[in-house]
Amino acid sequence: MSVMVTVTRKWQTDHSTISHFVVPDAKEGELREGYFLERPGPDTTESGLRLRIPEGTYQLKWQDRTSLPGVRPHLPLPWLFNDKVPANRFIYVHNGNYPDNTDGCLLIGYTHSEDFVGRSVDALRAFKKYLDRVGIDSVRLKITSDYE
Repeated sequence: MSVMVTVTRKWQTDHSTISHFVVPDAKEGELREGYFLERPGPDTTESGLRLRIPEGTYQLKWQDRTSLPGVRPHLPLPWLFNDKVPANRFIYVHNGNYPDNTDGCLLIGYTHSEDFVGRSVDALRAFKKYLDRVGIDSVRLKITSDYE
């Protein structure tokens, strides 16, 4: 049985894309909803272009290595992949606040404003707590777009 976390891209600028997401069965102390900041479009499956990943449904697994010094203290990280975006593209959910903090990963936060997500470390901890409880292998992230 898998759990679907719905991620809806809502706002985009020349610098970022911000999505709202909902975790359907989160419990006290876990992340019930929040925001992801990604790079701007267009979508791409290619690595190294500093652009967001395509819409679709993604599997998750844990990654316990990163070259990013500000992210290392928060390992392991959720790692996204599917049949179009291979695991070797290294798309993670991790802490960060601004578009310059990501090359294509999803920066997680409790709050958002233009080109910004806030309380990122707290949101990452609460999301990881949820993933630990339900089992990361049972969670899917479904990314769609409904821009305002």
